[in-house]
Amino acid sequence: MVKKDKVRFGIIGSAGLIGNYHADILSKGEGPYELSALCDIDEQRVRNQADKFGVPWTTRVGELVSRDDVDAVIVATAHPLHPEGVIAAVEAGKDVMTEKPLASTPADARKMVKAINRKRRIGGIHYQNRAQPAVIKAKEMIDSGELGKILCIRATGSFYKSDYYYSLGGWRGTWENEGGGLLINQAPHQLDLVCYFAGGFHPAELIGRWTNLYHQSSQTDDFASAVGVFPNGVEFVIQMSVATHGDRARIEIFGTSGVITLFDQGSTFARYVRFEKDVIDFAHTYDGPDPWAGPEVKEMPIPELPEGDPSLIHRRFAEAVLTRDKSKLLVSAADGLWSMEMICGIYLSGYLGKKVKLPVSAVRYEKMLADLIEHARPVRRELRKPEEGMIAR
Repeated sequence: MVKKDKVRFGIIGSAGLIGNYHADILSKGEGPYELSALCDIDEQRVRNQADKFGVPWTTRVGELVSRDDVDAVIVATAHPLHPEGVIAAVEAGKDVMTEKPLASTPADARKMVKAINRKRRIGGIHYQNRAQPAVIKAKEMIDSGELGKILCIRATGSFYKSDYYYSLGGWRGTWENEGGGLLINQAPHQLDLVCYFAGGFHPAELIGRWTNLYHQSSQTDDFASAVGVFPNGVEFVIQMSVATHGDRARIEIFGTSGVITLFDQGSTFARYVRFEKDVIDFAHTYDGPDPWAGPEVKEMPIPELPEGDPSLIHRRFAEAVLTRDKSKLLVSAADGLWSMEMICGIYLSGYLGKKVKLPVSAVRYEKMLADLIEHARPVRRELRKPEEGMIAR
């Protein structure tokens, strides 16, 4: 039974980079939560971690999810293993928050959300950039109509990775073990925000392209782009890369009354401009004489923002668990399907070389993945374990 004032968390995959990140937040107890137990397949690392935090540990998922002192579970394993952890948790009657992305295939992602709903559990996903004050403010401005009608969202990002990165853990950058590369690992945060700002759903259709520009230790994509449209008519353009370097990940939201630019995956509110007149009204009513004229652009002050709270996702998830109110979630597991469907759509479109409608066929996607695995070029690399104290990102 859940305590009246705190949710007791267990973590699956606790000794990895992301697992340690969650353990650090929960152990501070700065919200209605506490760290209760740890689970990882690396016995020595999880033993050391448990000693640090003073909590019990196990190497078996079934043992962690069956504990009476665990109310909710965070799944922080590699994403191909997310379905196993999430389904084990909800089958044991636990609420669950998983790392991003939901899974490596649309079939597994949909199965996870169905399992959460069938067992009537609280399900969340750790898209922590939704908690950035700049993102919260931008969403408020969109929803209030301050930007007018949203016409288009443009997102770019370089998340440079060396060949050394792909040696960590051995599963990265392979079709068989990771199910993709850049799109399914580094791009999801940006893609989630595109879906979130567009209105809260996945695109209706898109055309995508992906390739590997130069990473010899990866079989998968290190550069990808796509254009498409959401069900409400909002257009989008995205370009993501782990091969290019030196720019700042940005999202630009173009409305009929103004434009917002966010940098660094939503952590920085970089620019806000407003138009003297709605761009559609201007287009229909301007009568010359300048053929290149447009409504006057006014640079607006950057909104004052509060300090960010890195534990906000955990806090809101815990509040949802304690009250059994899903509306308290900052990001639900079902929200995770938006970017997941988008990712899978880009992969399938690039593979087929044509436009695809979403959601994609799970059967067609599995056939594509099987073909990519079968014909993947072999990669040779020295496999390494992540070092203690490595930054989780």
